[in-house]
Amino acid sequence: MNKNAIAFLTQIDSIKDTDVSPERLHAFASEEDFNGVTVELLIEVGSYVCVAANLFPGTTHCWNRNQAILGGHLVRLYQLISALLDQICQHRREITFIIARLAFECIVNLRYLIKFADNPAVFDSYIAYSLRQEKRLHDRIGNDISASGGKELPVHTRMLNSIAKVVKASGARIEELSPSRPKHWADKNLFERAQAIGLDDGYIGTFGGPSSSVHGNWGDLLEFQLETNHDDETFKPSFDWRNPRPQIATGVSFLAVQAARDYFNLIGDGPLALLDEKFDALSDRIRQAAQSHESFLVNSRSL
Repeated sequence: MNKNAIAFLTQIDSIKDTDVSPERLHAFASEEDFNGVTVELLIEVGSYVCVAANLFPGTTHCWNRNQAILGGHLVRLYQLISALLDQICQHRREITFIIARLAFECIVNLRYLIKFADNPAVFDSYIAYSLRQEKRLHDRIGNDISASGGKELPVHTRMLNSIAKVVKASGARIEELSPSRPKHWADKNLFERAQAIGLDDGYIGTFGGPSSSVHGNWGDLLEFQLETNHDDETFKPSFDWRNPRPQIATGVSFLAVQAARDYFNLIGDGPLALLDEKFDALSDRIRQAAQSHESFLVNSRSL
C-alpha cells in the first residue's frame, strides 16, 4: 500500500462515529438534546468533506481548472458546514436557514458537476455564467474611461488588473464573455439541476422555503423579526434569537454525505468498498437521529 493510501486511511479512521444508540436517544428530554447529537453528526460529515477537499486525482498535488471547480465547491461546503455549526451553537435559528439554503445550492451544483465531469462544456458554461459580473464591471470601467477622454485613473488600472487576473485563472477571454449570457449555466436553473440529480423533491423545503430568510421576505420578518400584537393587525420589533431546530442539521448532513460519496467515487481515491460502508452507516445514523427526533415531537406534542 502506497503512502497516499495509508495517509488516506489514517484520516478516515480518525473520524469518530457519532453515538445514536437507542439508549442515548431515548434518554433525551428536550429538543436541545437532539440539537447536540445533530451537531456531532454534522461535525462527522464535515470531517469527510474536509478529507475529500484535500485529495487530488492520481499522483498530482494540484488541480486543473475543472478539478478546481469541484474542489472549490467542497471547500465551500466545508466552510458552510462550519458556519452552520457556529450558528446552531449560538442558538440562532434565523441564520441557520440562510446557511442551509446556501449549503443546499452548493451541494446541488457540486453533484451536478460531478455527474457531468466528462463534459467540458458544462464547466465552460459555469465559468461563463460566473464571470458575467466581471464582464459588466470591465465594460463599465471602459465606458468611464471613454467618457473622461481616455484618462485612466489608478482605481481603473487596479480594477482592470484584478479582472484580468480572474479571467486568466478561469481560462477565459474577456472579449468572449457576455454581461448577460448565459442566463443559467448548463442551460438549467437550480431546480432543473436539482431535478437532474434526483433532489427535486427536496427543493421546496430545503431551498425554496429558506430563500424567504435569505431575501428577507414578509414571512421571514413575520416569524423572526416581528411580534404580533393581540389584535393580529399591529406589530412590534422582536430582537430575540430563536433556538435552532434539529431538522436543519440532519437535512444538510444527509445531503452532504451524498456529495462526499459522489466525489470519492469520481476520483477513485482510497478503498471505495470501505467508504461505501462508512457512508451507508453514517447515513443510517443520520436517519436514526431524525426519526427519533420526530418520535420525540409526537410524544411530547411539540411542533
